[in-house]
Amino acid sequence: MKTILVPIDYSDNSQNALAYALDIARITGAEIILFHAFYPIMTPPASINATDVILALEEGKARSLEDFGLAIRAEVGVAQGQAETYNSIPMKSVARMGDSYEMIVEAIHKYNTDLVVMGMQGGGPINQTLLGSTTISVMQESPVPILSVPENIPFRHFSKVVFATNLSKIPTNADLHLLRDFLKAFDAKLKILHLYRNNLQVASFDPGAALELLAEKLKGIEMECSFDIQDEVAEGIQRFIRQQQADLLVLIPQRHNFMSRLLDRSVTGKITAHPQVPLLALPAATLSNKSDKKGEEAVAG
Repeated sequence: MKTILVPIDYSDNSQNALAYALDIARITGAEIILFHAFYPIMTPPASINATDVILALEEGKARSLEDFGLAIRAEVGVAQGQAETYNSIPMKSVARMGDSYEMIVEAIHKYNTDLVVMGMQGGGPINQTLLGSTTISVMQESPVPILSVPENIPFRHFSKVVFATNLSKIPTNADLHLLRDFLKAFDAKLKILHLYRNNLQVASFDPGAALELLAEKLKGIEMECSFDIQDEVAEGIQRFIRQQQADLLVLIPQRHNFMSRLLDRSVTGKITAHPQVPLLALPAATLSNKSDKKGEEAVAG
């Protein structure tokens, strides 16, 4: 892992996200890129060169962002009793004028990002969609993993990781190298959770071949698989996280239409509305064989 992108809006959420990124960078040796997207308070007069104004605004915002990042880095270093170590973590500050979602996706590509660390917006379905939509939108379009961080949960080493997935929907050409590399960086143990919706699915699906495939794709990772019957997938995942005292949840969010997100029907939406642990969202392209025509998330049978 070489580059971590951290979108910043100066909220408590983004401050905690930066604290996570700093700990991850300390462990992996990655560089942090602080990124801030903004809109100007007013449109410049027609007589002024808009390009020059935008450039000046972006440079000014980047300087403010740098000051913010340095302050948080110093604060985290002092709190951990490792000021010198944290102060040596390389950081770069970038500000761009434009829509947050579009600018973040553009930055992911421009800076060859390996991981994006973002704050997680909790709340009900309307709040989740309209106020916390940027994180979910980036999750669904990003070519790299997105680590979504709850506001009030401090960083804890990722030792126990739960990967909730539907084993019947993992194609043979699935690309899980991003998950494997992430787990290796933290020497984490992986718990795979497959949820059946009813007894009929238990009788009709043999997970043997899928487990062999995962063992091959995640070679070198210590892993176990658990099974349960649960009609409410999000509730089943959250209960399993509590039982395992997990440090991280991994999902593969898929694209949903607007109404589905608005009504908070997706598993990702329900979990991020009531987060218990950070969520690592793998790119949708991880499942390169899109066999699910209805666009349901690959987390349950």
